[in-house]
Amino acid sequence: MMKKIKVLFLILSLVPVSSVSAEEFAPVGTAVAQFLEIGLGARSTGMGEAVTAVIDDASAVFWNPAGLADVQHMNLYSAYNTWPAGISIGGLSLAMKLGNIGTIGISTVYLMTDDMEITTIENSEGTGEYFAISNYSLGLTYSRYLTDKVSVGVTTKLLHEGYWDYSYSTWAIDLGTMYRTDFHGLNIAMSILHFGPEVKFSGDYIDYSDVKSYGSDPPEPKTFESYSLPVNFRFGISMNLIDGKVNRLKTAMDLVHSNNNLEQYNLGLEYSLNRMIFVRSGYQFNTDEGGLAFGGGIKLGMGESLNLRADYSYADMGILRAIHRFSIDFGL
Repeated sequence: MMKKIKVLFLILSLVPVSSVSAEEFAPVGTAVAQFLEIGLGARSTGMGEAVTAVIDDASAVFWNPAGLADVQHMNLYSAYNTWPAGISIGGLSLAMKLGNIGTIGISTVYLMTDDMEITTIENSEGTGEYFAISNYSLGLTYSRYLTDKVSVGVTTKLLHEGYWDYSYSTWAIDLGTMYRTDFHGLNIAMSILHFGPEVKFSGDYIDYSDVKSYGSDPPEPKTFESYSLPVNFRFGISMNLIDGKVNRLKTAMDLVHSNNNLEQYNLGLEYSLNRMIFVRSGYQFNTDEGGLAFGGGIKLGMGESLNLRADYSYADMGILRAIHRFSIDFGL
């Protein structure tokens, strides 16, 4: 067992070196539905988003649906983020265990903005009309254990993204698996998120960079090109460095490959005292903005079976300013 673990860590240590030396071009701006890539949940983001092999509550639907199998009875999760430019993003998920059948969950992610004034070439100061952005996804998740150590999960979801008169609706799926060993809580997990068909925004537009489009009389509008969804492949491992009755220290690492960016490497730590007080920190490598994150939480018993966990995280986003995230978890 120890020999296999050493080989695994050796392979992981070589991956970043080979990727960085290649100096790949980052295909930023080549995928739509970017709101799906914004991290949800204060626990997850407080650990630098290194949670593919850690997540074990209703928020697993946002990272790795296989983690939903660890929900004991029923779990309600709510998360809210403040984002630059007056943008608000949040998520809500409800998971319920159905005995030997498995665990099912429903979830939604939404992104909203304040009203913004419409401007045109002729009216650069504004036309007096306003529009707002309202993007969302609705998901249904199923997860279960295949053995006493291996779980799988799948999410099917509907997506909608709209800006003024331009929008599209489509579907996507998430797939995940998680393997739990008996060696110091070592977990190994993988997930594929937002896999779906290419999409095209409705409507047409005048291309002011093309004289054939805007210089004609009347102008000749163009239709939008097709774009892919932001497919993410995540591979994660986690382990308990300390696993006592009072103190526990968990460490985790994620490798994230996206079809619209370079590979990203996330490291995270979570310390818990009596499984009630939590302190977390993490770092994201190979990102344009951001990196360091930290946070904490508290878990309280409410009655004989109801538990409440409230979490907060802070992330440094560089020139985009600090990001504050909040989440609440109710579990039975």
